Formats: sequence, structure tokens, C-alpha cells
Amino acid sequence: MKEKILNFTTFFFLSFFSFVIFQVITTKTASSQGYFRIKSHLKFDNKFSGKTFVIDGDSLKVGGKEVRLFGLDAPEYNQTCFDIKEKEYPCGQVSRQFLIKLAGGKQVECVYAEKDKYHRYLAKCFVEKTSINEELVKNGMAVIYNFTESSEKMNNLEEEARTKKIGIWQGAFQLPKEYRKQHPRKN
Repeated sequence: MKEKILNFTTFFFLSFFSFVIFQVITTKTASSQGYFRIKSHLKFDNKFSGKTFVIDGDSLKVGGKEVRLFGLDAPEYNQTCFDIKEKEYPCGQVSRQFLIKLAGGKQVECVYAEKDKYHRYLAKCFVEKTSINEELVKNGMAVIYNFTESSEKMNNLEEEARTKKIGIWQGAFQLPKEYRKQHPRKN
């Protein structure tokens, strides 16, 4: 009887382990190829516009409203990364400067669906017809924040930046969300 229980336990463990490994491999492969994407439930049908003040690499004020650029995550202001020569540089400040050149002081239009837990508008913003969100990812100044809310276009822009080693993809960096976990805000 003990032998049957042991065999069943071994069989169950191996089956479960194999299933988990299969799920990890197929999910990683599928996500990197753009499969299994869950369509966003958000509808970006609310608009506002105004002159822009850049806060950091993925946050700004548009007409006095605080905005968190939807679908991306830029290095934190004090975060550092490593370039292609393994030299440390202030990637958070570089990302902010890129956004200042792109949108700072300019008239920007944003579309949004909701606010985040900090009461910021989660928005897709544009300078004329240029998507600020897409430009940040395309130029390696930000990564996709949440794959399930991402679009195929954004995934392709990130993959292109990674392949061409543009911006933070030129060397090594810590994902901004991981950096925030290790360096929590002091209120």
C-alpha cells in the first residue's frame, strides 16, 4: 500500500511539475510573440489638453492635471543603468530629459479612461499627432508596464528598441517596478 501511495505521489508531483514548466515556457514564448494578449478593458474616450510640465520619465502635468502615461514604465528619477560599456549612468534623468524635449512646455492632448490609486489620469498623450507613450518605448526610455494591457504596436516598438539596443536596452538595467520595490518612497 505504501508503495502505491509513493508511486501516486511521485506521479502527481512529476505531472504537476511538468505542467508548471510547460505553462511557464509556453507563456513566455507566447508573450514574446504577442499571443495570449488580453484586450484592454479600458476605453480611452475622455479627453483634455493643455500646456505640459514634465515630472519624470512617465509622469507629467497637462493643463494642471497630473498624468501617468498609460502602459509604460520609465526608470525612476534617481535610478541608474549601465550602458554598453558597462558604465553606470543616470537613466532616470536621461528618460526625463527625453520627455522634456518631446513634450515639455508644449500643448499636449491626452485621452484617458480612469485614474490610478494616486488619483493621476492614466492616459495616452500626444504632441500634435505624435504619441508620447509610443515615442518613449520606441526610443528605449521606458518599458511596457503591463503586458496584458499592451498593444501589438507597443510590443513591437519595445522589441525593436531591445534588438537595436536603444536607450536603456543598450546595456543592463533593473525594471523600474523592481527598483521601486527596493527603494520605496519616503512620504
